[in-house]
Order: sequence, then structure tokens, then C-alpha cells
Amino acid sequence: MIHMGKSNKVQTQFVKIKQDSAEKFLKLLKKKLHNETFLDRRTKVKHEGVYVLFPLIDDAEKVKMLIGGISNQINFDIVSAEGVAEENYKFHSIEEALVGELPENILELIPKSYDIIGKIAIVEFDQINTITEKNILFYKKKVAEALVRINKSVETVYEKLSEVKGRYRLKDLKIIYGDDNPETIHKENDCLFKLDVKKTYFTPRLVFERKRVSSSSFKKQETIVDMFTGVGPFSIQIAKNNDVKIYAFDVNPSAYKYLIKNIDINKIKGKIIPHNMDVKTLLNPNSKLGNYLKHKIDRIIMNLPEQSVNFLDVACFLMKKSSGIIHSYQFCEKPNPIKKGIENLSTILQKSGWYIEEILKSKIVKPFSPKSDLIVLDLKLKLFA
Repeated sequence: MIHMGKSNKVQTQFVKIKQDSAEKFLKLLKKKLHNETFLDRRTKVKHEGVYVLFPLIDDAEKVKMLIGGISNQINFDIVSAEGVAEENYKFHSIEEALVGELPENILELIPKSYDIIGKIAIVEFDQINTITEKNILFYKKKVAEALVRINKSVETVYEKLSEVKGRYRLKDLKIIYGDDNPETIHKENDCLFKLDVKKTYFTPRLVFERKRVSSSSFKKQETIVDMFTGVGPFSIQIAKNNDVKIYAFDVNPSAYKYLIKNIDINKIKGKIIPHNMDVKTLLNPNSKLGNYLKHKIDRIIMNLPEQSVNFLDVACFLMKKSSGIIHSYQFCEKPNPIKKGIENLSTILQKSGWYIEEILKSKIVKPFSPKSDLIVLDLKLKLFA
């Protein structure tokens, strides 16, 4: 049997139950109601004499479900009382932090993922942008505030307005929260990377991939080319613990500037030689650097997924004739993206007189779009005799 309590000023609804029945109540939630979310973890549990008051989420249908599910097995009251925020509660998502602050139809549209780079968060409002309500900017600001609330390191939130584009692989960003200061320092795998999110390309989503490659088995004094180094995440993580020599290239002057800074602020075991240039120019017969590096490179990192296959001629020009390794990143169409990626490379390599001697690693790094995946192929190449 249950009794519905009343109050003129309702802030939070509670399940009021005797202390000696509290454990049974929680077990019923888990067993009979399959651990559905009924209790509001953001609000403190209250104690009144021999009673415990468990706060409920603000959802009338869920409360009805609760009452119908266990009212015949345990005695409790539903009462209204002033709730006190649980100071140590950690929100698990932006959506959870915004329950009660945004309309339910808007909660369904808020971003489920975002990028955090140092003190900066970058959010794409692809679903919210489909609505025509005049409150759209208010909704975005509320999302940004919630994001900062659940990520204590974040101070600035930008909205992503475009995909990566142009020669420097940049995207358009709009300030939503905090100071419009796009420069930050990002920590990854015990390395620091200073960068400007508006002027350089950097994605935190390759953190595990960079860890994997940098943990590879490197020969002492191995010579490496990082074709599209950006601010140096691959090069610096490899050189941190390995006695290698890396020629790091990027066409973007801003990326080159930050690359030099990042080499300086990280303690590295190997040597990184930065160059602000397009690696295609190494093929120029008058290129002193190209002639010097020709057929002297042990390993090549090709992290420019949308165009990497177009630079295989440079890789073949640089690779040691005895054999070498490439880490090739590509966007390939589903189904069978890895098979297609290998076929793409094999066809082009054969025209240059090279072939794949061994596939060291092949995997899907992450989905890129509904039709394609980002893949990586670690390949050992050899020149036809």
C-alpha cells in the first residue's frame, strides 16, 4: 500500500521508505525493474528519523512505472520536498547534465561526442542545426556550459562550422563559450603539443593509433620520413623513446612553427629535422634534400588519408631499395575497405616497380562516414629485382 504526499512547493519527488526496507527497495529496482533509471543521482539522499528519502528523476511516466512495478511488494510513500544537490556527483554526459534545463525534444538532438584539445572543446551541432527555432543559439550555449561543467579542464568551446578543407586541412570554427583564444597545449601519451586549433590540423581521435605506431620496434638510428607531420604528434611520440632520425615535413607554415616549439618543449631521445615544404618537391631533380634522401629512408608515415595514395611516388623515391616500411592511412569505401586499400596501393606501387612484400598490420582505425572507413596499412615494401 502507498500514500501520495502533497506539497505546495514541489522541487523534487522522493521515495520515502523505512531504513530497514531501503536495501530491499534498491534490490527490487535492480531485479524487478532491470536497473532502469529512476533515482536522481544528482540530488542527495535525505534522512528523516527512521525514514530514508530517495530522490526521483523528473519523469512522471517513470514514477508511474515505479509505483506499478513494486507497490505490491514493499510499502513506501511518494513525497515532495526540497532537494539538495549532490556536490560530488559527476555527470556522465552532456544530456544528463541538461535534464530539466532543455526541452525533451532538444535533449534528443544534442551532440553525443565532441573533441577536446587541451583547454578547448570543439562541438558539431549537426542535429540542432536542422531545427528553425529562434532559441537555437540559447540551446548551443547551454550545451557548451554543460560540456564545461562535466570537463573541468575545458575553458573554451567552439562550434565546428565546416569539415576539414583546403591545402592546410583547416576547419571553420565559431566561439560559443569562453574567450576566443584558439591556442592551447594538448597532452597526449606523455608528450605536450602546443597548437592553434584555427591555424593547424590536429585530431585527438588518433591518440591510440599514435601510441601504437610509436610503440613499434624501431632499429637503432632508423631513418624515418613523416610526410604530413602537422604539429608533430607522430614524430615527437616516436622520437621520445627511440634513437631515430626523423625528417618531418608540413606545407603549413603555422604547423611548422608549432612543430619547432613542440620539439623544444618535449624531451626526446631521437632527432627530428623539421621542414616547411611540400614533400612532392623532393622529386625535383634540382632538390638537394631530395637527392640526399633518395633511397635512404627505412620507414615512412603517410597520414593524409584523403590523398596519401597520390604520394606513393615520393615514398618509392625515398625508400631504401633493400626494403622499407610505410604506415599508409586511407579513406576507403565499405564494404571490405581494407581489401580495397591494399588493391589501391598495389596497383600504384607496381607501376613504380615496387610490391608489397609483407602486410605487417591492417585495420579499420575508425568509421569516417556512412559509406567509408579510415584504415591503416603497415606494409613492408620491396623493389622488384
